[in-house]
Amino acid sequence: MQARIQQELDLLRRYYPDLEFRDAGQWVLLLHYTMPSPWSPSDIPVCFQIPVGYAGTPPYGFYVPTALVFEGRAPNNAQNPPNPPPFPGSWRILSWTPEDWRPTDDVMTGSNLWGWCRGLAERFRSGQ
Repeated sequence: MQARIQQELDLLRRYYPDLEFRDAGQWVLLLHYTMPSPWSPSDIPVCFQIPVGYAGTPPYGFYVPTALVFEGRAPNNAQNPPNPPPFPGSWRILSWTPEDWRPTDDVMTGSNLWGWCRGLAERFRSGQ
Protein backbone atom coordinates (compact mmCIF):
# COMPACT_ATOMS: atom_id res chain seq x y z
CA MET A 1 0.00 0.00 0.00
CA GLN A 2 1.35 3.40 -0.87
CA ALA A 3 2.21 5.79 1.94
CA ARG A 4 -0.39 8.35 0.82
CA ILE A 5 -3.24 5.85 1.07
CA GLN A 6 -2.09 4.86 4.56
CA GLN A 7 -2.05 8.53 5.63
CA GLU A 8 -5.53 9.03 4.23
CA LEU A 9 -6.89 5.90 5.92
CA ASP A 10 -5.42 7.15 9.22
CA LEU A 11 -7.25 10.45 8.67
CA LEU A 12 -10.53 8.67 7.87
CA ARG A 13 -10.24 6.55 11.01
CA ARG A 14 -10.45 9.74 13.10
CA TYR A 15 -14.06 10.05 11.91
CA TYR A 16 -14.85 6.40 11.19
CA PRO A 17 -12.95 4.42 13.84
CA ASP A 18 -14.53 1.15 12.72
CA LEU A 19 -13.34 1.60 9.12
CA GLU A 20 -12.25 -1.61 7.41
CA PHE A 21 -9.73 -1.72 4.59
CA ARG A 22 -9.03 -4.59 2.21
CA ASP A 23 -5.68 -4.23 0.54
CA ALA A 24 -6.71 -6.57 -2.29
CA GLY A 25 -8.59 -4.22 -4.57
CA GLN A 26 -8.14 -1.28 -2.15
CA TRP A 27 -11.68 -1.42 -0.73
CA VAL A 28 -12.83 0.82 2.12
CA LEU A 29 -15.84 0.05 4.31
CA LEU A 30 -17.43 2.64 6.60
CA LEU A 31 -19.54 0.49 8.90
CA HIS A 32 -21.73 3.28 10.26
CA TYR A 33 -22.75 6.08 7.95
CA THR A 34 -25.59 8.30 9.21
CA MET A 35 -28.19 8.96 6.55
CA PRO A 36 -30.27 12.14 6.28
CA SER A 37 -34.05 11.95 6.20
CA PRO A 38 -35.98 10.71 4.15
CA TRP A 39 -33.45 7.93 3.49
CA SER A 40 -33.99 4.70 5.37
CA PRO A 41 -32.48 3.00 7.27
CA SER A 42 -30.79 5.86 9.06
CA ASP A 43 -27.48 4.06 9.74
CA ILE A 44 -25.88 2.01 6.95
CA PRO A 45 -22.54 0.66 5.85
CA VAL A 46 -21.04 2.42 2.82
CA CYS A 47 -18.07 1.20 0.85
CA PHE A 48 -15.98 2.33 -2.06
CA GLN A 49 -12.89 1.36 -3.96
CA ILE A 50 -9.73 3.44 -4.16
CA PRO A 51 -8.85 3.38 -7.87
CA VAL A 52 -5.56 2.48 -9.46
CA GLY A 53 -3.83 5.79 -10.09
CA TYR A 54 -5.10 7.38 -6.87
CA ALA A 55 -4.64 10.30 -5.92
CA GLY A 56 -4.56 11.58 -9.48
CA THR A 57 -7.81 9.69 -10.09
CA PRO A 58 -10.61 10.13 -7.52
CA PRO A 59 -12.88 7.28 -6.42
CA TYR A 60 -16.01 6.94 -8.53
CA GLY A 61 -19.31 5.73 -7.14
CA PHE A 62 -20.01 4.13 -3.81
CA TYR A 63 -21.83 1.05 -2.63
CA VAL A 64 -24.84 0.94 -0.35
CA PRO A 65 -26.98 -1.94 0.93
CA THR A 66 -29.81 -2.96 -1.39
CA ALA A 67 -32.22 -2.28 1.50
CA LEU A 68 -31.52 1.49 1.33
CA VAL A 69 -34.57 3.44 0.17
CA PHE A 70 -35.43 7.09 -0.49
CA GLU A 71 -39.01 7.93 0.48
CA GLY A 72 -39.78 4.21 0.41
CA ARG A 73 -38.36 3.60 -3.08
CA ALA A 74 -35.05 2.33 -4.38
CA PRO A 75 -32.81 5.25 -5.31
CA ASN A 76 -32.55 6.34 -8.94
CA ASN A 77 -29.37 5.41 -10.73
CA ALA A 78 -28.70 2.55 -8.33
CA GLN A 79 -27.31 -0.46 -10.14
CA ASN A 80 -26.25 -3.95 -9.30
CA PRO A 81 -22.47 -3.73 -9.23
CA PRO A 82 -20.51 -5.53 -11.94
CA ASN A 83 -17.67 -5.77 -9.41
CA PRO A 84 -19.28 -6.41 -6.00
CA PRO A 85 -17.39 -5.32 -2.90
CA PRO A 86 -15.61 -7.96 -0.82
CA PHE A 87 -17.80 -7.28 2.21
CA PRO A 88 -20.80 -9.35 3.34
CA GLY A 89 -24.26 -8.29 2.24
CA SER A 90 -26.12 -7.34 -0.88
CA TRP A 91 -24.94 -4.10 -2.49
CA ARG A 92 -25.93 -1.51 -5.09
CA ILE A 93 -23.65 1.09 -6.60
CA LEU A 94 -24.66 4.74 -6.70
CA SER A 95 -22.99 7.01 -9.16
CA TRP A 96 -21.08 9.95 -7.72
CA THR A 97 -17.85 11.84 -8.17
CA PRO A 98 -16.69 15.20 -6.83
CA GLU A 99 -16.87 18.15 -9.20
CA ASP A 100 -13.54 19.56 -8.12
CA TRP A 101 -10.71 17.11 -7.44
CA ARG A 102 -7.32 18.68 -6.79
CA PRO A 103 -5.00 16.59 -4.66
CA THR A 104 -1.73 18.06 -3.46
CA ASP A 105 1.37 16.46 -1.99
CA ASP A 106 0.09 17.44 1.45
CA VAL A 107 -2.85 15.16 2.26
CA MET A 108 -4.34 17.79 4.56
CA THR A 109 -4.45 20.68 2.09
CA GLY A 110 -5.72 19.14 -1.13
CA SER A 111 -8.45 16.76 -2.18
CA ASN A 112 -8.43 13.54 -0.16
CA LEU A 113 -10.60 10.58 0.87
CA TRP A 114 -11.94 12.44 3.92
CA GLY A 115 -13.23 15.20 1.66
CA TRP A 116 -14.59 12.61 -0.75
CA CYS A 117 -16.49 10.88 2.09
CA ARG A 118 -17.88 14.22 3.29
CA GLY A 119 -19.09 14.75 -0.27
CA LEU A 120 -21.29 11.67 -0.01
CA ALA A 121 -23.59 13.73 2.19
CA GLU A 122 -24.06 16.11 -0.76
CA ARG A 123 -25.10 13.20 -2.96
CA PHE A 124 -27.58 11.96 -0.35
CA ARG A 125 -29.01 15.44 0.28
CA SER A 126 -29.73 15.79 -3.43
CA GLY A 127 -32.16 12.88 -3.07
CA GLN A 128 -32.52 10.27 -5.70
